[in-house]
Amino acid sequence: MLTEESDFNLNSQKRSPQVILVDFKRILFHAIRNWYWIVISLIIFLSIAYVRNRYAIRIYPVSASVIIKEAGETSGAELLYKNALLDPHRNYLNELYIIKSYPLIKQVIEDLNFEVSFYKEGNFLTTEDYGSLPVNVKIIDDHGLGSTTFHFQILSNNEYQLFALDEGDKSASQRSTFKFGQEIEYQGLKLSIDLTKDSEPELNSTFIFLYQSSALLVGSYVGGLSADWAEEGAGVINLSINGPTPKKDIDFLNGLIKHYQFYDLDKKNQTASRTIDFINDQLKDISDSLQQVEVMLENFKGKNIATNNSEEVHRLIEKLDGMEIQKTEFLIRTNYYHYLTKYINNSETLDPAIAPSSVGIQDPVLGSLISRMIDLQLQIKSFSGSNKIENPLTAGYARKLIELKKDITEAVRNLMETDKIKNSYLEKILIATESQLSSLPSSERKFISIKRNYSLLENLYVFLLQKKSEASISKASNTTDIIVVNPPMLSGSAISPQTSKNYAIAIFLGIAFPIMAFVLIEFLNTKIQSKEDIEKLIKIPFLGWIGHKKSMDSLVVLKNPKSAVAESFRALRTNLNYFLSGKDKPVIVVSSSIGGEGKTFTTINLGSVVAMTGKRTLIVGADMRRPKLFNDFNLSNDVGLSSYLANLATFKDVVQSTQQENLFLVSGGPVPPNPAELLLGDRIKTFLEEAKLSFDYIIIDTPPMALVTDSVSLAEFADHTIFIVRQNYTPRQSLSTLIDYYEGGRLTKVSLLLNDINKSGLGYGYGYGYEYGYGKTGNGYGYYSES
Repeated sequence: MLTEESDFNLNSQKRSPQVILVDFKRILFHAIRNWYWIVISLIIFLSIAYVRNRYAIRIYPVSASVIIKEAGETSGAELLYKNALLDPHRNYLNELYIIKSYPLIKQVIEDLNFEVSFYKEGNFLTTEDYGSLPVNVKIIDDHGLGSTTFHFQILSNNEYQLFALDEGDKSASQRSTFKFGQEIEYQGLKLSIDLTKDSEPELNSTFIFLYQSSALLVGSYVGGLSADWAEEGAGVINLSINGPTPKKDIDFLNGLIKHYQFYDLDKKNQTASRTIDFINDQLKDISDSLQQVEVMLENFKGKNIATNNSEEVHRLIEKLDGMEIQKTEFLIRTNYYHYLTKYINNSETLDPAIAPSSVGIQDPVLGSLISRMIDLQLQIKSFSGSNKIENPLTAGYARKLIELKKDITEAVRNLMETDKIKNSYLEKILIATESQLSSLPSSERKFISIKRNYSLLENLYVFLLQKKSEASISKASNTTDIIVVNPPMLSGSAISPQTSKNYAIAIFLGIAFPIMAFVLIEFLNTKIQSKEDIEKLIKIPFLGWIGHKKSMDSLVVLKNPKSAVAESFRALRTNLNYFLSGKDKPVIVVSSSIGGEGKTFTTINLGSVVAMTGKRTLIVGADMRRPKLFNDFNLSNDVGLSSYLANLATFKDVVQSTQQENLFLVSGGPVPPNPAELLLGDRIKTFLEEAKLSFDYIIIDTPPMALVTDSVSLAEFADHTIFIVRQNYTPRQSLSTLIDYYEGGRLTKVSLLLNDINKSGLGYGYGYGYEYGYGKTGNGYGYYSES
């Protein structure tokens, strides 16, 4: 009948033998024990780090700072008057994109001739020879060639040679010789190479000539250039770029700032230039008409010397002059609206439109829309690099531009309608005034008419001259808002390779790799290694452990009683007494999960140490399928347990004496056809009863539990079952059968014995050895342990 504890075991969750047992103490022990692998790994990785630090190309940081002047800062022309041309709209959020735009950087690369570079070959590194080679290379036509590479060598002050990279060791006859200043074609390039003046070239030194088109280079420079605001709300941009040639990067940043300044100044001057052109066109037409009216006025005055200068005439002339000034303004506005409408409808370029304020139109809505359109056009132009919308990246901006032009068209239409109403009202006043003139004499009416035309054209001409002067002053006084704060310079030592970091990584990897290898070995090891491994799988009492047997002989206790293995069996005998307390003439079953775990070895030596205490001990070979106990004692297997169970022999017939006093053996006997059925019969119970009459201990060696159920059948008659687990041999999976029997309540009086302990230390729990020896202590002998 099962106890409450047995019921709890039946209902408890089973521990899977496939659980992953990773013991970090054991991994640490492996690392300490195999320290030389860690040292070797450290040497390898530190050597790799040294080679990298020694021969890697040094990368240096180059930086600069520029400030974008705020619009509120006063310029020279603004001291004279407020001109909208001097206060263009600037979206500061776009500046970082503009300074890194492809067209701008492409201009810098082409201006500095970065498409051509020379490299010097070394024993380990090939480095760029920037600025030291006294030659100027001019690429006339690359015929669409993206890049090419060949060798370059100066022969004298007049000649140089070019040859392919794979022809370096061939005869000089396969090389091409040219004169400096000569236009040549070589490998698809049309170019000319000149020596700089007063230079002393390095003769017969070979360089690598590399040509890369600006289209290929611009991407790397855009990606490598960093542009950030110094801090939030500040107008300072920090520029930085990293590369192996600091002098080249300094030249690049200088060129970039220079072209950025040109771009900023050109953006300011574009509106002023187009305004001047527009006013010149208007003045040309007005000038001809004004000259004609001046001639008419002079002729009239010549013929009519005496004109009526009555107060009424003067009043009407002053009134007409005021209205003519208003008509002049309407005329200028109308001309500008027609220009703007034509620009919106017909213009496909990105040239900025003339601002309305430049011709005296102060409408805030139209001025804001035109300013936004100009800013958007400049953004598209900075990304596309041309005056047309061709870059697919600017498609979003183009759609915004179309919508903005629609708004401008609507605003112009509204303004023209407003001016039409005002002009209609003005015309009514003019008609009324002219009706008053009809009462005057014809000579005075004619004079007033000529005078009106003259005043109209003169006012218009003077107004346009004033606006032209303002635009010219604006253009002449324009300065760039981009000011250098910190010029490009080397901003520190080499940032790559980072020697300390590389050595630290090497040390980490040198330790981590072997440790990971030990972890992987531990992870993949499915064999039982220690008592802790067993306890993680199943909670069965632990009986003890047996050390590793170095000899092939199984009779260790009998033949070498002073050995460490013999001593471990004595400890096993002592521990076993705790499980057999109160048992008279106990029956002990020795079993395991699979073959080769040491059942027979344990049975023989356990029986031997028990017999040495004077107890009559019987060893029974219950493995009738593969009987072998008799071989170790040099006895016969003609009769044995199978003979007794088959009722072919008596108990006395099957018991054999061994060379050890008090130790007897019953071998398995001839292999029967039905060993399992024999063990299930009544004869096995009779056999054990007869054995208890003659012996104090009965130790039964059984076949593997995972293969056959013989050991479970015999365990029903046993006072205790010893289950053998062999270190680094027994798979965890093989314990599933024992777990099923134990947690199912069929096998309860059982303990575990860990056999063949060959590994010890952290994670194994057995100390550092099991070697025992004997030394003289006075007049007697005492054993000692080195564990």
